[in-house]
Amino acid sequence: MTPDSPPTSYTTLAGVGETEIRVERSRFLATARPVADAAAARAAVAEAARVHHDARHVCWGCRLGRGGPPVESRSDDGEPAGTAGEPILGVLRHAEITDAAIVVVRWFGGVKLGTGGLGRAYRDAAAAALAAAPRLVVPLGRRWRLEFPYDLVGRIEHLLGACGGRRDTAEFGAGVVWTVWLPAARGEEFAREAASLGQGRVLVAPAGEP
Repeated sequence: MTPDSPPTSYTTLAGVGETEIRVERSRFLATARPVADAAAARAAVAEAARVHHDARHVCWGCRLGRGGPPVESRSDDGEPAGTAGEPILGVLRHAEITDAAIVVVRWFGGVKLGTGGLGRAYRDAAAAALAAAPRLVVPLGRRWRLEFPYDLVGRIEHLLGACGGRRDTAEFGAGVVWTVWLPAARGEEFAREAASLGQGRVLVAPAGEP
């Protein structure tokens, strides 16, 4: 992929990772999880605050994007500015993970860590939680609608497989109507080839959202 070409996939989390570390008697409990949107991220933070209501701080970082430019958010939740939310977010950013959030709950142990120590502790807790979470590479693509006669089913099916696509829906009437999904890098190629092999008997058009 060249620097100017669009991404063909993005990486998120397939499940939850959790870890606990202790630094100078302070306890840090970190959880990394996939989130579909900002509301899901807020719900994860609220749940952590509810379950761990005796903790002093519930800090977090979140990246959303689904392959597009990521939208980032973070919170220090009362810690000195930049010592919690940004180090947590930086772990996600460095790993190029999107559609995920890391929440780190801290119980103060009576020893002040200083801004440098706090940043390292939140970063280390977040990194350990992320390392414990399974990852998922999601291919980017879009759906296409095809209309073609029955005698082309085999050739269209072969072309679809060769381009790494899949058939999502099928209707059979006077002709065949398929909705298919193609990877972002192969969609236009498939559309051209399908239209060409049908010699005017195949109609191909984008079919809404991926």
